[in-house]
Amino acid sequence: MLSEQGLRRVRDQLVREELAAFMARCFATLNPGARFMPNWHIELIAEYLQACGRGELTRLIINMPPRSLKSLCVSVAWPAFLLGHAPERRVMAASYAQGLSNQHSNDCRHVMQSEWYRRLFPDTRLCREQNEKHKFATTAHGVRFATSVSGTATGEGGDVLIADDAINPLQAMSAAGREAVNGWFDHTFATRLNDKKRGVIVVVMQRLHAEDLSGYLLEKGGWEHLCLPAVAPARSVLMCGRVRKVRRKGELLHAKRENGAMIERAKRELGSAHFAAQYQQAPLTTQSSMVQLEWFTRF
Repeated sequence: MLSEQGLRRVRDQLVREELAAFMARCFATLNPGARFMPNWHIELIAEYLQACGRGELTRLIINMPPRSLKSLCVSVAWPAFLLGHAPERRVMAASYAQGLSNQHSNDCRHVMQSEWYRRLFPDTRLCREQNEKHKFATTAHGVRFATSVSGTATGEGGDVLIADDAINPLQAMSAAGREAVNGWFDHTFATRLNDKKRGVIVVVMQRLHAEDLSGYLLEKGGWEHLCLPAVAPARSVLMCGRVRKVRRKGELLHAKRENGAMIERAKRELGSAHFAAQYQQAPLTTQSSMVQLEWFTRF
C-alpha cells in the first residue's frame, strides 16, 4: 500500500504528464471551493491539444457550447502545460477584446506561479523583467503574449497561436464585422507564426454564424475539426489518442453540468437560430431557416 507521500508522487506524475489531469488541477486553483466535474469532452480536447503540442496536428478548430470550459482548457491550462514541458516555447493568444485576452493570460500566469506548478515543473520560472498581464516570459525566453483582434502584434511571434472567441455575437451578425475578423486572421494573426511549416494554430469558439471565423476556415479546408454540439444530432464516434467516445443521438455533452432542463431553457431564451449556432454548432445559412427536429428533442 502506498504511503501518503507515494500517493502524492503518483498524483503529481499524472498531472505533469496528462493534460486532462492538469486541466482539473488548474480549475481547482482558479476556482477554489468550486467542484470540478470531469467529462469525456475535456479528456478528448486534451488529447487533441497534446497531439498539437507534439506536432502531430498543426491546424485545429474546436467548436463547443458556451460555459463548457473551453477557455480554461485551451487558453489557460494548455499554454501553462506547454511552457512547463518546454519553457522556451512562445505562445500567442487572441480574443475579440483585449480585456478577455488579458484575463486568460492572468489566469495562466496564476497557475504558473502556484506552488504545485513550480514543484512539478522546476525548470520553468517566470522572468521578473517581463511579467505583465498581457505578456509574461520565462527565464528560458519563452513567452505567453495576449492580444486582440483590434490590438497590435507588431514584433511578436509565436510557435503556437490560439484564437479564442475571436468574434463576439453582435459582431458576427454584421457582414462587415465577419469580414474584418476573417481578414485579421489571414493577414495579421496567422502571419505571426515563427515556423510556417511546423507552427500550430488552434481556433476555439462557439459558432455564431455560417460565415464566422470557423465557417470561413472550414470552407477553405486544411483544418482538423472537433465539433461538440450540446445535444448529439445523430450517433457519432469521436476518437483521438487514447480517448474514444460513442455519442448516442440526443445525448447531452455534459449532463452533470448542464442538464436537459437547462438546455430547454437555453432554447427558449435564445430562439431556434441562435441555439442552433451557439449550442449545436450548426448555424443556419442565410438561404435556409430550416431547423432539424432532432435539435429539439424533449428530455
